[in-house]
Amino acid sequence: MRSNEIVQVPLAQLTKSTDTQIMQAALAQLSWYHHITILDKVKDPKDRLFYIQKTIENGWSRDVMVHQIEGELHKRQGQITNNFQNTISPPHSELVQQVFKDPYKFEFIYLGKEATERDLEDALTNQITKFLLELGQGFAFIGRQYKMNLGEKEYFFDLLFYHTRLKRYIVIELKIDEFKPEYKGKIELYLTLADEQLKQTGDEASIGIILCKNKDKLVVEYALRNSNMPIGVAEYKILEKLPAEIRGELPTVEQLETEMERQVQKFQKPVDKKLNKLKDLLNNLKNEEVKEKRTPKKTAKILSDVVWPLQLKIIDSLKEEIIPLFESADYLAWTDTQGHRSISDAVEYLNTVMKSQCQIFKFEIQLHGFKKAGIKTFDTWKDLRIQLGNYSYTFAIGNTPGFLLEKLYHQLPDETEITYLIEKFDESLLDDINQQVERISQANNE
Repeated sequence: MRSNEIVQVPLAQLTKSTDTQIMQAALAQLSWYHHITILDKVKDPKDRLFYIQKTIENGWSRDVMVHQIEGELHKRQGQITNNFQNTISPPHSELVQQVFKDPYKFEFIYLGKEATERDLEDALTNQITKFLLELGQGFAFIGRQYKMNLGEKEYFFDLLFYHTRLKRYIVIELKIDEFKPEYKGKIELYLTLADEQLKQTGDEASIGIILCKNKDKLVVEYALRNSNMPIGVAEYKILEKLPAEIRGELPTVEQLETEMERQVQKFQKPVDKKLNKLKDLLNNLKNEEVKEKRTPKKTAKILSDVVWPLQLKIIDSLKEEIIPLFESADYLAWTDTQGHRSISDAVEYLNTVMKSQCQIFKFEIQLHGFKKAGIKTFDTWKDLRIQLGNYSYTFAIGNTPGFLLEKLYHQLPDETEITYLIEKFDESLLDDINQQVERISQANNE
C-alpha cells in the first residue's frame, strides 16, 4: 500500500541546516538535476552549501559538479602551503589562497616510473581542457616553456597562466620529485622576470606555484618564511595504475618466463648451427648496410637539412586554412628539453652546448584561441619528433608509439617521404581540432 506521507521536495530538504532564505535563493539558480545530485552524493549540509555556491559561481554543468564532488574539492580548496599572509595584504591574501588547492588531482594522465618533468608537462598541456578544469575558474593559459630574456641568457617558464579575477600572472613550475628548498630561488627569479617584463598597469604581483610529487609541509614553511614574493607549494596526484587497455597489450609474467626459457634452450644448441643460420640470413638480407654512425657533424646536418626545411613546409601547409582559424600561432624547435624560437638559436645551442649528446629534435606548433568557438575558445599543440639513434634517425608524431619513417644517417628523406610526414602531421592536428569542435558542438546542443 502506497504511503500517504507528505515529504519535502529536494529544495526544502537541502535547506534544513542553514539559513533557509539564503539557501533557497542560491538553489533557485540551479536545475532540478543539480538538486537531486547534491542530495544523493553530499550528506553534510556544510559541504552541500560549498558545492551549491561553487556551482553557481563557476557555472558548472551537472557532470562537472559531479566530477568536483567525486574529487572531494571541499577538502582541497584553499589548502595549499604558502606565504600569502606575509606577502599579500588582507583581505586579498585569503582570496588568493582560496584560488589554489592541495593536492591537485591529475588522474586523467598516467606516467611511468621513468617519467621526466617534460613528460608531465606534455601530458598536462595535451589534456589542457581537463587541466584547466582542475585548476579552476579564472585561469587563462598563456603558454608552456614561455621564454624570458635576461641579459644574454634565456629562461623558460614551465607553464604560464593569467588569472582574470586576481589580475595576476601565475607561473607554475613542475617537479617530478619531492619539494626541495632550492626550488624557491628559481621561482623567485621567474617571478621577478614576470613582474618586470609581463605585468601591466592594473596587474598585481605575480604568483609562483611549485607542483611537486610530494612535500614536507614543515620544510616548505621554513623555505618560504623569509621570501617577499607570493609562492605556494602543492602536491599533485596522477593515475598510479596502468590503464587496463594498456595492461592488456603487455606480456604476462608467464609469457616472459616462457620466452626466456625458449631463448636459453636456443643458445644451448651447437654454435656452428647458429653461425650457418646467421650466414644464410645475411645472404638474404636486402637492407642497406650502415655506412655512418651519429657524429656532431651528422647531428647538426639533420637539424639544418631535415628539421628546418620540414618545419617550414609544415607551416606552409597550414597557413592558408588552419592557422587563420586561431588568434595566434607559435613555433618552437627543440634540442632535447631545450626550446628555441628559431632554427638559428637551435643550431647555435647544439654547436656550443649539446655537441653530439642531443638525442631528440622536435618541431612544435602551438595554435592559440580558436576564433569560432566564442567564449569556449581553445588551444591545441602538435609536435613532430626526430629521435637520433646510433646509426639511424626516426620520425614520430608526439608521444605515439612506433614511428612513421626511419633513415640511416647518410640518407635524407625524399620528396615522397616528406609529403607523407607533412600529411600525417596535418592529419593528427586536424583530429585534435575536430575533437575539440565536436565537444563544443555537443555541449551547445545539450
